[in-house]
Amino acid sequence: MAGRFDGQVVLVTGGARGIGAVIVARAVAEGARGVVADVGKPAEPLPGVRYVSTDVTDRSAVERLFADIASVEGGVDVLVNNAGIQRVGLTETFDPETWELVVRTHLMGTFHCSAMAIRSMRARSGGAIVQVASVAGLIALPGRGPYAAAKAAMMSLTRVMAVEVAELGIRVNAVAPGMARTAIVEQGIADGSIRLEGMLPEIPMGRLATTEDIAGAVLFLASDDAGYITGQTLVVDGGWSILGIHDRPDWLQATPGPAASPPKD
Repeated sequence: MAGRFDGQVVLVTGGARGIGAVIVARAVAEGARGVVADVGKPAEPLPGVRYVSTDVTDRSAVERLFADIASVEGGVDVLVNNAGIQRVGLTETFDPETWELVVRTHLMGTFHCSAMAIRSMRARSGGAIVQVASVAGLIALPGRGPYAAAKAAMMSLTRVMAVEVAELGIRVNAVAPGMARTAIVEQGIADGSIRLEGMLPEIPMGRLATTEDIAGAVLFLASDDAGYITGQTLVVDGGWSILGIHDRPDWLQATPGPAASPPKD
């Protein structure tokens, strides 16, 4: 796998920590020149990564970011739209400004960065864009209306852009993570909106995702290994979003040892 991104410029938004930091670290390990656009600073800057303070909700700031990359790295080969925030509340009580901020960060940030990246990739005769979406855009998570709406819109935008730019040699895909031990999830655990004791039984694989699980899926879609994949959303959630019967009887559960038998009539 080493060398999949040799000589490529990989831009990760929100890459100063969490999943984004793991994505850019792994891309650099595979030969990329890494650029991180984030409003925050990394606790420990990674070798081979250049950090550019950028608010992805500000179109002028994003234009300056891409102009800077053009002058330093020459352009962008891979864009990972990872920047995001979370706020929790019921729809009837949500502060409108906060609701809008969540949507702007995820959806408008993705739009601004993707629009500029397409222009850069057009000049380079190809590239890959990967959105970090969420299963929240596929299933209902109470209290996360703006986050879920924005993530669902990101997946829809992924399909539209994929069709628009396919003939330019640009692929556009998304990854929809389930619960991973990120800052956003830790925030939910701290405020009580996520209860692990009730969450883990809902995940067939019995654990939260690691940041490495998500980064691996993102980098697969960004690489030539996924060269004939575009417009798709890869769900990485341990089976959480496909679980139908949540409380199964013992005889319908796979357990070590002899298979259990169903009850007789």
